[in-house]
Amino acid sequence: MRFGSEVRAVSKASISAAPRHRKGTAVGEKGRLSADAVLNAAAHLLAQDGYASLSLRKIAQAAGMRLGHVQYYFPAKLDIVHGILERYLQRSTERIRERMAAGLEGSEGALQSAIETVLVDQESAEDCAMFREIWALATHDPGVKEAVHRFYLQYRAQVRAILLQLSPKLDKSRADQRAMILVATLEGLSLLRGSDRASKRAGLAREVTLLAQSMLR
Repeated sequence: MRFGSEVRAVSKASISAAPRHRKGTAVGEKGRLSADAVLNAAAHLLAQDGYASLSLRKIAQAAGMRLGHVQYYFPAKLDIVHGILERYLQRSTERIRERMAAGLEGSEGALQSAIETVLVDQESAEDCAMFREIWALATHDPGVKEAVHRFYLQYRAQVRAILLQLSPKLDKSRADQRAMILVATLEGLSLLRGSDRASKRAGLAREVTLLAQSMLR
């Protein structure tokens, strides 16, 4: 069994929207690049200095833009947090789709490709620092808590869709529960893998793939 157009359908269904910005903005190539530059600057500052030190003015300076230009796309800091999370999931989904559609045979090969993609993403020290900051903030800020909740709902939906694609006879409610377990496992690994992450990737990918394979039955 090959995973090409089927996986493309899964990935499109998994992401409901592009990164959040003011409606009607970032519709052209120039606008999308500008919005992306804002998110790049914000993600870097968030990981480096934390949310408490983050401001639209600092983001504008780091992005090389005027403050009004940043506010045109993202009126508030919370909109930027939503945008960072949604863009991260969108890009991760695209990378998973490309790996799974690369011609690997069988559910085990497709699953391992998807899992390895997630583990590679976890090797970015800046992304890990950014997520730790957002997780901590979510315990105190209702708006950020909602953004994180939405992110994990979409992440779980992506994993559930992959499980159902690879095992169509799987009950949807059980697929959702198993997707929750896989997401929790992968997110836990992002905290526990330590500093030398790349050297441990292959072994972890095999073990998590075996776990995921057992969930297809």
